[in-house]
Amino acid sequence: MREGPRKILIRMETASDRVSRYGKSVITNFYILVRITGMYDSMNNTILNVAKRLLSDMEFLLQETGEFTIKIIQGTFFIDGTRIKAGVSEIENFTLLADKLSSKMIGVLDFRTPVSATDLLNLAYAIRAGQEFTDIQSTLELKLSRSITLGGPVVLQKEEEIDMKDSEAVARRAYNKTVSAMREMDKSVKAGKRTKLKRIKRALQFVVDSILMDESNLLRFVLSRTFKHYYYYHSVNVSILSVALGKRIGFDRVALRTLAMAALLHDFGKVAIPMSILDKKTDFTAPEQELIKRHSVDGIKVILKSFGLNETSILSMIVSFEHHMKLDLSGYPVPSETRMPNLFSRIVSIADDYDSLISGKVYERTRLRLDDALARMLRGSGTIYDPSLMKAFSGLFEEDNIGGHPIMQPVKKISSL
Repeated sequence: MREGPRKILIRMETASDRVSRYGKSVITNFYILVRITGMYDSMNNTILNVAKRLLSDMEFLLQETGEFTIKIIQGTFFIDGTRIKAGVSEIENFTLLADKLSSKMIGVLDFRTPVSATDLLNLAYAIRAGQEFTDIQSTLELKLSRSITLGGPVVLQKEEEIDMKDSEAVARRAYNKTVSAMREMDKSVKAGKRTKLKRIKRALQFVVDSILMDESNLLRFVLSRTFKHYYYYHSVNVSILSVALGKRIGFDRVALRTLAMAALLHDFGKVAIPMSILDKKTDFTAPEQELIKRHSVDGIKVILKSFGLNETSILSMIVSFEHHMKLDLSGYPVPSETRMPNLFSRIVSIADDYDSLISGKVYERTRLRLDDALARMLRGSGTIYDPSLMKAFSGLFEEDNIGGHPIMQPVKKISSL
């Protein structure tokens, strides 16, 4: 009997699974490298081979976002928030490495591409020679090993204690981290500072993992309809709804991550609009409406300036430009020729309008019930919205899917679909 796509997706390796699998080998080989550099004053093939093994393991952790972080907290290793548990054969090595790093006042090690075997060798020798992390960091900079950054001791935070098998806890963390990262990203762009993608990518990985584990948990956060600083929450909600819909139509993990980012940035053109307008409780004036409508085009400029040209940023620019176009092109901006909006744009358009309707915060100031908003959108299926996507989207809110949570006013299955 063939398994359905839902079961196959659930069995797929999560980011945390991958960190746990390769993290143990990274810590073990890191310990061996530090130990062996204390045995030889100069590099030889033995040392180089250990560095290459360590780099090979690290590449599996770097392939997602190009960055990862090791923290040593109370003698325990964490990689990107996932605790790396030592087996019986690794306990001594883990303990000795933790003691060595702690003695140098090292609590954080950030790695980012491109990391080379030479960088790792420089790190190991610097740890052997340096008095504490500031000395070691200075040595790395003199050796031009800029892919490694060290930090001092850290204390255990609650988020480090999360049980990745607790789907509700993962969802809560994913939502809170993404809202926080969205605020930070918005603040950086407004200040004209370089935007750091590491934090937002990590948060969106949690979103994707949570949706693949149990989409109902994150949907509860979306449908709780928080109104304070709606601009931030709306972007996060649209990202979550888009990923949930992407999962429904069979997107793989890579596509879901790209969709999550493009959906999160769909309103990024609004960064220049004063928050007093975005959070306004009364109707928008005509000039304010025109200002807001410009965000579709302005988003292209902001995304390009902030993130440069790559596959994800290009798709994000397309989504920014098209997410208000509608299927029949009755929205804005008006294209110069007949076209079918991109699939990502059609997905985000549905998620965007649904969150707007149930919030009553955008354009029309009437807050609709969840089922009324969905019924209204279904009437636009085939003209405003892609009918196949609308059918899949409505399935997200059926009573058997969301579990009848009291705040959600679950939508009963619509027989006309």
